[in-house]
Parts: sequence; C-alpha cells; structure tokens
Amino acid sequence: MRMLLTSNGITNDVIRAALVDLLDKPIADSRVIVVIDAILGFPGDSSTLVEHLDALRSLGWAEFDMASLFAGPPSLVESRLRSADVILGYGGSHLWSAHAWQATGLAPVLAELLEQKVYVGWSAGSMIFARRLDRWPADFDDQDELDMFGLESAAPAVPLFDWFFAGHLGADWMPADAKEQFAVGAARSGQEVWFIDDDSALLIRTPTEEPVIISSGHWLRFGIDGSLIASN
Repeated sequence: MRMLLTSNGITNDVIRAALVDLLDKPIADSRVIVVIDAILGFPGDSSTLVEHLDALRSLGWAEFDMASLFAGPPSLVESRLRSADVILGYGGSHLWSAHAWQATGLAPVLAELLEQKVYVGWSAGSMIFARRLDRWPADFDDQDELDMFGLESAAPAVPLFDWFFAGHLGADWMPADAKEQFAVGAARSGQEVWFIDDDSALLIRTPTEEPVIISSGHWLRFGIDGSLIASN
C-alpha cells in the first residue's frame, strides 16, 4: 500500500519528494486520475477547483485524467482508474465522496487498487478511509453535510484506519476553535484525530501501523480522550 494523505495537495518539495518516492519513477513518466466527486455538489464559483487542477497538471504528468465516479458505466470508470499510476481523491465533502464510491459499486475496485497504485488524498479525499466514519456527523457536529446531500448515514469508502484525518490546520478560513472541535470529536468518537496543515502529509504503507509524518509545517495528534498526544 502506498498512500499519501494531504491537506491541500502537492504543496511543497517535501510532499512532492514523498510522492516521487512512492511512485519509484518520475512524475513525467506517471499517469494520474483526479476523482472530483467530493466537490461537485457544492454550488458557486469553481475557480479554486480550476486553479488547483491547473497547479496539479503543471507537475508534468505523462497523462492527466479527471473523472467523476458517476461519469458513465462503472466499468468505464474502472478502466480509467486501472490505467492510472496515481489515483487522487480531491477535496470537498468526504461524506459524499465516500458515498459515491459505495453507490457506484466502485469501492471494491478502490480497495483492490490501493494495493497496486499510489493513492493521494487531498483534504476530503484523505478522510474517506476511517472505519468509524459513521460517527463523524454526530461526533464532529457535521450533520448539516449529511442533510445537504440527502444522506441518512455515513460510511467509509474503504474501512482502513482507526483514526480520523483532518486538514487545513491554521488556514485563515478555519473556525477559530477548530483545534477544540477536533479534540472534542476525538473524545466523543473514541478515535484519534490527526489534524495537519497544508504543508504536511501522512504517508501510509500499512493501515494498521502509525502513519509517517511528512512535514515542513505543523500538525497535531489528539488521543482517544481528546488530549493532545503529539504535535509539531
């Protein structure tokens, strides 16, 4: 397994070097598919999405594909996923993104490809693997997102981790009490929470082992009782 869970994509040389190491070949020789379902449900200006995709494309991939999991028969989407070296789950709603993998029947394909490909999570795309994602809406006060997308409950795309991922630590648009909210969520859910900034990432090769921190920035790790057990 080769997973790189980021807050805001390939934002610096440290994260980019980690990606190249996972690929074991240059980006210029690698194909990426960006799965954008997590963002598609949100109305309004999509300029940020376009800017992010352009910055990602500028890394110089051999092939740059972009897809929705609902873009045609699942077999067609599956063939595109299988042709890529990197599957990148973009940001937006992690609850909807996880649902999309399940609703299209592509979750088992993703589970298989996680053993073969490099997976890069970008914000919400990093959050869809928590085993107890069903607890997220209530324990992290995120019921509004369930309601927005008409979902009765939450479930992971692929259940891998006994902890939650949260991104954008220190971002100017995050709530002032974000740290406290994630600490409370950790205590309510009984799950650890990794809260990282846009210059950090978590590298996973074995889901049952602790992630490796890739960072030139800051991160926090909250324990199952909500206490801060590690930080940088």
